[in-house]
Amino acid sequence: MKAKGLHLFLLIVLLLSSTSMAAYAQQTGEGTAGYATSKSSVTGFVFDSEGEPLPGVTVKIPKKNVATVTDINGAFSIHGNTGDIISFSYIGKKPVDLKATVGSPMRVILDDDTETITEVVVTGIVNKDKNSFTGSASTFTAEELKMVGVQNPIASLAALDPAFNVLTNELAGSDPNHMPDINIRGKSSVIGERDDAVNDPNQPLFIVDGFESTLEAVYNMDVNRIESMTILKDAASTAIYGSKAANGVVVVETVKPKAGQLRFNYSGSAAVSTPDLTSYNLMNASEKLEFERLAGRYTAGWGAGPNDYVTLSQKYNEYLANVQSGVDTYWLSVPLRTGWTQKHDVYVDGGSNGFMFGIGANYSGTTGVMKDSKRNSYGGKLDLIYRLNKLQFSNKFSATHTSSQDPVVEYNQYASANPYYKKYDENGDISRWLENSDFARAANPLYNASLNSRKKKSDLMLTNYFIVEYNPIHQLRLRGKFGLTHTTNDGENFVSPEDTRFDSYDRTRKGSFTSTNQKSTRYDASFTAIYADVFGKHRINFAGDFKASQNKSLTQGYNVVGFPEGNYTYPSFSNGYPEGGVPTYYEDTQRSTNLLATLNYAYDNRYLVDANYALSGSSVFGSTKKFTNTWSVGLGWNIMNEKFFRDAFPYVSMLKLRASIGNPGNQGFDSARSLITYKFLYNSFNYFGNSTILDQFGNRDLKWQTTIDRNIGVDFRTERVNFEFDYYDKNTDPLLIGVSVPLSTGITGLWNTNLGIQKSRGILASAQYYILRNLKDRLTWSVRGTLRHENIKLDKLNGVLDDLNQVGKNTTTKRYFDGADPDAIWAVQSAGIDPANGKEMFIKKDGSYTYDYDPDDETIVGNTRAKVEGSFGTNFNYRGLTLSLNFSYKIGGKAFNEALFNKVENITSSQMIYNQDKRAFYDRWQKPGDHAQFKNIADKVPTPMSSRFVQLNNVLSFQSLNVSYDFYEFATRMKLESLRLSFYCNDLFWWSTIKQERGTAYPFARSYTLALSFSF
Repeated sequence: MKAKGLHLFLLIVLLLSSTSMAAYAQQTGEGTAGYATSKSSVTGFVFDSEGEPLPGVTVKIPKKNVATVTDINGAFSIHGNTGDIISFSYIGKKPVDLKATVGSPMRVILDDDTETITEVVVTGIVNKDKNSFTGSASTFTAEELKMVGVQNPIASLAALDPAFNVLTNELAGSDPNHMPDINIRGKSSVIGERDDAVNDPNQPLFIVDGFESTLEAVYNMDVNRIESMTILKDAASTAIYGSKAANGVVVVETVKPKAGQLRFNYSGSAAVSTPDLTSYNLMNASEKLEFERLAGRYTAGWGAGPNDYVTLSQKYNEYLANVQSGVDTYWLSVPLRTGWTQKHDVYVDGGSNGFMFGIGANYSGTTGVMKDSKRNSYGGKLDLIYRLNKLQFSNKFSATHTSSQDPVVEYNQYASANPYYKKYDENGDISRWLENSDFARAANPLYNASLNSRKKKSDLMLTNYFIVEYNPIHQLRLRGKFGLTHTTNDGENFVSPEDTRFDSYDRTRKGSFTSTNQKSTRYDASFTAIYADVFGKHRINFAGDFKASQNKSLTQGYNVVGFPEGNYTYPSFSNGYPEGGVPTYYEDTQRSTNLLATLNYAYDNRYLVDANYALSGSSVFGSTKKFTNTWSVGLGWNIMNEKFFRDAFPYVSMLKLRASIGNPGNQGFDSARSLITYKFLYNSFNYFGNSTILDQFGNRDLKWQTTIDRNIGVDFRTERVNFEFDYYDKNTDPLLIGVSVPLSTGITGLWNTNLGIQKSRGILASAQYYILRNLKDRLTWSVRGTLRHENIKLDKLNGVLDDLNQVGKNTTTKRYFDGADPDAIWAVQSAGIDPANGKEMFIKKDGSYTYDYDPDDETIVGNTRAKVEGSFGTNFNYRGLTLSLNFSYKIGGKAFNEALFNKVENITSSQMIYNQDKRAFYDRWQKPGDHAQFKNIADKVPTPMSSRFVQLNNVLSFQSLNVSYDFYEFATRMKLESLRLSFYCNDLFWWSTIKQERGTAYPFARSYTLALSFSF
């Protein structure tokens, strides 16, 4: 298969090259292109706004239907006469129409057009004109990203494109050290649902300046250093990355140095963050104490002695006295503060057309809304570009160091503290325990936070990207790239021996120190040949690319316990490893190759074809399945260029129908899944040496996970309306999943195999309408909206995940069955609370009612995925003023309300020491005849999962408000190139039909940012 793929690739290269060169020779002979001049030839040069020659510019005389492209020096020659109208067009530049002059060379300047940057599909390998591209892709400029915010580009993308989905983490909230979970057009894998995948198999591939990168690297980028971000969605656009692109691709192009005088660019921002606690609905002191009384906390149970009655009565009276004296501790605010973020970025560039340079430095410092929460990052970069005749050398070096710290005590420990507890004792000291008796013990989170515990992390990333390009002729470009990325991650977590969690431990085991260290070095090398030409009505763009990469990582760590009290926090003071504990050490080397042929063809800019073929190899999969083929084909029709349509609808500038099919793959798995691994039995020695035992079955036949991706789309644009629509059908077959093995094997792990199918179908739509559009007066006002809908089904699992389904009964709402949706909510149907006795009644599968809960009666009661979700907003621009509002929405999804399940019901005697939701006091059944949603307030029997806790989850969020002003006239007077002042409000409000706590481990926050940028 490998040899056949290589032969096919070489055959395509030879055929297309000979065809194209023959066409080129024919053009030159006829005079439609080339450099020979005559009396009827128009010659000239095309430059950009910096005076730099522009190769590859399309030069066309529409009246005579002749065209050519500029060479490496920006030169052109085309048959024409004086007075002919010549059109000059280039991706990312404003098109120009000029009258031809014969006899003297024309000098043409093409200015940058930020609006038409979105007409370029930046793939990271070869840029393509969107007018002739059949794939589904969206490009956003830095200006569009900054319309939403300047904190991080990931949040901006989520607000702008319906396919780019950032999953809300209800636990992590606004934790500055938490990386978001992302997918493009849904998930393509179920692995990770039952085991911890080293890599996220549903995360898109990130490409920065043509090289693979990471989510964290892109997340940390300053928006002002980004030129554009492109999302590649379907097979026609992602197949160039072969077996790595099933989850979509995010391509980032950073700002490059420009020729000219020395230029200084500065961008900075200062942001204030305030905690958002509106989702919390906790009792105050008097409510909680009365709830406890009604629930029977202070009533002695069966078999209690006289002393128990006295003790409980005294405890109640103590807390009642606290309440009556005004004690009502608002624990939610105790660990919080006003957060602060500052960012600064400086970039200096300049040089001549032959040599350009750019040097920059940046700093970002964040103190989170939780005390002891912070993230600091600083870095530098050096960009060099050198041109020598037909050669160009460029090098990008960057270094980024990030340090972070997290609170040792999670936020939910404060939120759970009873409000009638005092933070301090009678002497004003922080008490160790809020309650410490034979009946209950409640630790003081403020005490644990005051200890010398720490949780820190430090990261260093070094990257160097070297690129050399050679243009032997103006149609052909050769490019070689070499990238080196080195990362180091160090983390340590120390918990003081005085922490209350160690209260019952032996003195030699109190306190713990955990250290982790990870180092990785990645090499990327590629060679690309790009051939582009225009002959007659034909336009061809062909590229061949070979890529090889290696990522070698080392992870090691250890945990030690037993520390003396005091400032003895380092591992040398420990008492050794915990019982049975040993250091961890893990080496992983992943290698991959990709051989690619990609073709883009357009006839008369009406009929379009994209074809891609790749032969990919990876060390991740089994020894017999190291290589696989990926391919895609796309067809397009530019209806707006048909004469009948152009005559009837001259105001329509774009109407394109496109369709594509392909099979991109997925390598987002750790390499150990296909290997047989063993572990030592340290406590079992024999005369022959250490004993070992099989730890994981290997699968030498483990195959690639590939997805058949079909897409149909339409692009429509007029002067006032932009509209895009896509329908996609993704079929991942086979899936890669972990299967339990019989206990008789002695293995507790999973066997990784290929089994099952996941089918995803969905629609994506985005629209923009200009209410006002007066470019002469720089006045525009537009409204926009996006929409996403998706359905997912599993098939051919053949019951291999039944053990996972069985374990999940009454502990989770997810199940995996043939024909079922993996996001469906499974629970037993509830008929509600019986008004006569306060007990819950359940509905069996046969429709009968019962008080007895049977997990076998569970059925699908909803779906966590919204039926429709997306965003909408408006942008207003007048001269230098910009106003932008952005919202997001979700409609039709459901959620299992954890707050109702854990803080309204399921409040056992041991849970009474924690604060609970107000609904536990006001909305639970108390006496016969009560029509209540929740069961008897005195019932402490655990409540099983049922449909009673599943609720509609419609969401509306005000994501951002942006007011900016460009001081054009003032900047000119001050001899500045640009000056902008911006104000942002992010996450102003969040509304949902379901009322439950959000940000339980770390609260959500609202932010207010003032940003300044200028250059001279």
